[in-house]
Amino acid sequence: MRNKTFIVGALAVIVAAAAFFALGGPALLKGERRSQIAAAAANGDWLIGGHDAGQTYSSPLKKINADNVGQLGFAWSYDLNTTHGQSSTPVVVDGVMYVSAPWGFVHALDARSGKALWSFDPKVDSAITSKVCCGITNRGLSFHKGRVFVASIDGRLIALDARTGKMAWEVDTIIDHERGYTITGSTYIAGDLVVIGNSGAELDARGYVTAYDTQSGEQRWRFFTVPKNTTGPFENPELEMAAKTWDPNSFWEVGLGGTAWDGMAYDAELGLLYVGVGNSALYPRKLRSPSGGDNLFVSTILALHADTGRLAWHYQTTPGDQWDYTATQKMILADLEIDGRQRQVLMQAPKNGFFYVLDRATGELLSAEPYVPVTWASHVDMKTGRPVETGQASYSEEPRLVFPGPSGGHNWHPMAFNAQTQLVYIPAIEFPAIYWIPKEPFKYQKGGVNLGALYTFPIDKSVDWGPYAEGMPSLEELSKGQPDTTIRGYLRAWDPVAHKVAWQVETSEQWAGQMNAIWNGGGVMTTAGDLVFQGRSTGYLHAYRASTGEQLAKVNLGVSIMAAPMTYELDGEQYVAVMAGFGGALGGTHPEGTAAYRYGNAGKLIVLRLGGGAVPLPAEIKRDAKFAKPPAERQGTAETVALGKELFMRHCSICHKNNSAGGTVPDLRRINAKTYGEFEDIVLGGIRATRGMGSFKGQLTAPEVEAIRTSIIHDAWQAYESEQGPVGSESHKPNTPEADKAGAQK
Repeated sequence: MRNKTFIVGALAVIVAAAAFFALGGPALLKGERRSQIAAAAANGDWLIGGHDAGQTYSSPLKKINADNVGQLGFAWSYDLNTTHGQSSTPVVVDGVMYVSAPWGFVHALDARSGKALWSFDPKVDSAITSKVCCGITNRGLSFHKGRVFVASIDGRLIALDARTGKMAWEVDTIIDHERGYTITGSTYIAGDLVVIGNSGAELDARGYVTAYDTQSGEQRWRFFTVPKNTTGPFENPELEMAAKTWDPNSFWEVGLGGTAWDGMAYDAELGLLYVGVGNSALYPRKLRSPSGGDNLFVSTILALHADTGRLAWHYQTTPGDQWDYTATQKMILADLEIDGRQRQVLMQAPKNGFFYVLDRATGELLSAEPYVPVTWASHVDMKTGRPVETGQASYSEEPRLVFPGPSGGHNWHPMAFNAQTQLVYIPAIEFPAIYWIPKEPFKYQKGGVNLGALYTFPIDKSVDWGPYAEGMPSLEELSKGQPDTTIRGYLRAWDPVAHKVAWQVETSEQWAGQMNAIWNGGGVMTTAGDLVFQGRSTGYLHAYRASTGEQLAKVNLGVSIMAAPMTYELDGEQYVAVMAGFGGALGGTHPEGTAAYRYGNAGKLIVLRLGGGAVPLPAEIKRDAKFAKPPAERQGTAETVALGKELFMRHCSICHKNNSAGGTVPDLRRINAKTYGEFEDIVLGGIRATRGMGSFKGQLTAPEVEAIRTSIIHDAWQAYESEQGPVGSESHKPNTPEADKAGAQK
């Protein structure tokens, strides 16, 4: 559940009515560069994924404002022809909207009417789905000098002619296709370079980021984020320094992680590209780097010289990470007055729960304060810049409950910065987890999931340990002395100078204490109209007063929302647009109460304007939430069931959460006779690869697949029988042929 944006660039002059094709520089630049950004924004263009070069997700438009936002209504929509989750933010240039969708599809639309101008299909082999960690998704595209740049999930970087959608060039960015490499993130522009990272740390990827020439597609440089050993040779000189922070006996074979799967930013004035680096792999230090060490450059913010790819400075948010604390969350560039001095800063709220303000020229730490409950560290030492670990979060010898969990205090969903309020709006989550290392020795699986640790969550105050129940402490024991373990989500307005919450809105709704509490609130956008917009899984787009958090409006779009909205202006009229569709770390499950559960999850781009009518809603789905009688009797021994549960947790649970009656990724407790009979062909043969279920051949054996099926049937009977009433009651019928016969005779 890692989920795994967005775009920055280099500036060029706007000539006459031509589109603003070259992007870059910080959000609050001086002189000519600033006037270019301001002119383009005033012209109605949303230039890059985060709106401006500072990645602020903030617009100066204010025709839609706190006084009239209640009049927002339907303008137009566009069907995306997919049920996978939508994570990207549209880009609008010269009246044309460009959107990226799962797999790496691109659609060019008339931004006034929604009329399709062209579409691009990357033609991905669906077998890649077995290597995808957290949903088939795409977090954005970039636009530069008449070309659109997008990455396909199978690792290709593609340049398209913005007028026609024809491919200008394509390059394979993956160094080893036998490993678990994919791309779910956005492309980024840095001068005349297009930059891309990759995903796969939960499998066996070794992270790197690569820059290509925007015109030719020629590789200009590549920066590996972790060494392949401590002795070299080193692909980039910085790895020699990094190697000293690893044990020579580290588990090199597994790749070590450090994937750059999401946030980057570019400062054209400084010539620096900022890259967020992801979590380590394996998770536990004990297995990954036995003698310890910081393990550079995992969970690190890198500042690279964009022209050469050489390191200018680095700041590691979580040295020796072992909790999946990525630093790939969105980074915002802005100018802040701190202690009476104007500072050029980089701001990030990574997974580890601390909000960082860094000098973006030097990497100097200016502040680091918790924006959610944090127990893995007591504070960040301002002299050394290092977190002071509490020790209670070390699970090398026994299970430990840790704040935050692997979803972090903030996941991939974009945060936003408003220059008027000087506040950062964070989709924050309070979500602990219980981590432990399995007793069985770790076995590396090439191309498969390789965590080395397991974790679970205190959902509804109970923990299902499954095959690990024996000897496990109770939740009460694990949570003793800890913050409230109730899972909650918030839209949190953070003051980056005063280091405190200015206001907050809880977004958990009916899911407080449940998984969907943290995924109910999506990405954020703010405007000069004193507004903050955020979508929810309920299908509503909410508008708040940016200065106070007062809810001013909400519009039912009929589709669950994860992505950050955007706004643009054409012909004197302002629009608000958002990509809608649920997915990602929830694994395609659709909890009851979400729009995806109620209406299905057909992805859409939905555009609103003042004075529009109600958004047309899909037809409601009629479903029976109760469990049907399983298609087969219980089978196998208790040991086989336990093995199957363990294998399911390691290989299947990233997607199949078993917590919903609806979704694009099914709850396997609801397995039907056809699926039951084809189970091995599905898992090993890949017969449902086109539907997102790739083959696990080479990762699982036939007996292991059978053990998984046995455990699923066991769980299906448990769920079915729990709905039949207490044992001994008239409504409860045991799972035996004799009972079936007796019931029929009655």
